[in-house]
Order: sequence, then C-alpha cells, then structure tokens
Amino acid sequence: MNKSRSVKIAAIVAAVSLAVIPAASATTWKAGGASSVNGLMTACAAAYQKATGDDFPYNGTGSGAGKTGLHDGSFDFAFSDSVDTAPSAGEIHLPAFVWPVGFLQNIGGSNKPLTLSTETLAKIFAGKIDRWNDPAIVADNNRSVTTIIYKKDAKGQIAKDAKGAPVVLRTAVSALHRTLPDKPITVFYRTKNSGTSNNLTRAFNKLYPSIWTKAANDSFASAFPGDITSDPAHFRGAAGSGDVANGVKATPYSITYAEVGFAKAPYNLAITNVINAAGNAITPSSDSAMAAAAQATVDANGLVTFDYATKDADSYPFTATTYALAISGKSNSDDIAKTLDYLANNCAKDNPAEGFGAYTPTNAFAKAFATQLAKLKK
Repeated sequence: MNKSRSVKIAAIVAAVSLAVIPAASATTWKAGGASSVNGLMTACAAAYQKATGDDFPYNGTGSGAGKTGLHDGSFDFAFSDSVDTAPSAGEIHLPAFVWPVGFLQNIGGSNKPLTLSTETLAKIFAGKIDRWNDPAIVADNNRSVTTIIYKKDAKGQIAKDAKGAPVVLRTAVSALHRTLPDKPITVFYRTKNSGTSNNLTRAFNKLYPSIWTKAANDSFASAFPGDITSDPAHFRGAAGSGDVANGVKATPYSITYAEVGFAKAPYNLAITNVINAAGNAITPSSDSAMAAAAQATVDANGLVTFDYATKDADSYPFTATTYALAISGKSNSDDIAKTLDYLANNCAKDNPAEGFGAYTPTNAFAKAFATQLAKLKK
C-alpha cells in the first residue's frame, strides 16, 4: 500500500470515528413523570436536540413515578401534574405547562361531541348518574348554548391579551338537539397515581363538595366518594392516559378523563364540551386553558391555584398545571435550568396541536416560572 493511500484511509477512519462519538458537551438527561406531557415531549424532542445537542428520552409513566424518580436520583428532573407534598431538600416547583383535562367519550362509536355541565360530569364520575339517557345529560344536550368566537390578529392567529388569555370577539348562540341512548355508562379511571386524577378530583371537590366529599388525591379511587371497587360494572381502572383512552376506544358507551391529545388517532374519541360557570359551552383547548390560567393565582413557591368557579366567559373549568421538578444546588442545576427553560418556553408554542397553552412574557405563569428558574440556578 502506498503512503498516499494509507493517509487517505487513516483520514476516513478518523472521520468515521468522529461521526459516531457524541460531542463531549452533549448530555442525555434522565427525565420522566407525568404522562400528560408524553405527546408534547415527543413532538418537541427533535427540535430540542437540534437546538442544544442534548437529548432526554422521556419516561412518562405518571406523576407519582416522577416524584419518586426525582427523590431517589434516578431522574435529573421530572414532570408532575400535582404538587409534591413531600419534597426533597432543595426541590423546586416550576409551573411549566398549562393544559385542559378533557373528557373523552365513545357513545356507541359516534364521534359527535357531547355537551355536559360541570355538575353532570361530577355526578357521572361519582357514580350518581349511570345511564346515558339520564335527564341531566338529556337536558344538557337539548338546549341553547352560548359558544365563544375569538378575535384573530393580522396573521390569522388568535389574539392574546397581556395575561396571555385569548381575546373574545363575540359569542354565538346555537340550539342542541340530541337523542341519548338508553345504555349504562362505563367510566374509565386511572389506577396509578396520577396528577391528572389529582387535578380532576380537586376541581370536583371545590365545585361540588357535597358530591365529592373527599379531598383531591393522585389516586382517583382514594378521592372517589365511596368504594369504587363495589361497582365494577360502571367503573374500570387502567394505568395511564393511553390505557384509559384505549379502554374507551374498545368500549362503547364509555367515558374517561385525559389530555385532549389522547382523543386523536389511534384512539379517535370525541371530546366533551363543558358548560362553565358563566353558562357557556367551552371546548377544551390551549386557548380556553390559558383563559383559565389568566384567572388563576401563583404563589411565591410557584404553586398554582385555579378559580374553578370563575365567571370568566371562556375559561375552561378543568384546567391543570404540569410542574417541572428539579433540585437546586446540584453540580448540573444550571444545565437543567437551561433545558427546562427551553422546554417550557418553546415546546407548547411550537406544537399547538398538542393542546398546551403557550406563555406570553407578561403571563403570571411565565413570570413565576422565571422566578423559580432563578432559584434553581443558585
């Protein structure tokens, strides 16, 4: 072999070696927790990797698993849809995402959405209403309802006010007419500890304490006003959001609660419109969630309190927060802060189809997130 050819081969080998060795600064984060953000993390992963060179194969098995993983060190950071009531030393809550808890239904294969009041939903999930032709469901779906029409900007996007809430242009009134089947209701609920369950049961307890008599809980069965195991005909458990959505898909005349992204393919479920305290029929969306967020309060520790009974015209009453959880004072805290900053301020904005609200700089959640992020960096 001549010297020239040897040099060329050596150069090729060196180039290939460099191509397969990750950059020294690249980090693969260990992250997991809330299943609510599974779709959003998947949608955002490629853009995040391109922007930072880092990666985070997200393990979204539930908020409870996220808290545990952060505590035992198996996660660098975690996401949880509920507050960590037993935090580790130095643990920071960052209100990273806002989203609507949707009610996904399969009324005998029909994909036509129902319209239900908050009280009707509270009674369905408490087992007080157990047939689809119950008078309350019939009344909700045979009436005039007011819907919201948003103002759009010059680019055709929904305009936002200083709080990040969508600007209502006007309302419209339409008449609902629907015959409901004389069939029993099957409710699918989460069996694993879930922040989605916590947000749902918290709203029910605050709105209708005489129906939902127990405090909110990550365990739906623990918050349920009774013994859920005593009625297996109407209540069926499944582990995660995808599992309950699959259950509804396979079971005619059933309903569940999950992130609205679980209504689309491969599940193909209808999403319930909810009549809020203002009397308007609201479709769960990133916009109606941000309307609710504008009515919420965020304390000095980043913890969010929603006003479920607000009379705001377009607020969706079952709105939730996903917290990013991380430990301050660690050697990699600054790098984790940069990652969380990217995820919170880019993922929802760049992936609107996932149904998460996009922050504006003056939004209370954005300000609280920035404040908590500064604590994490210290």
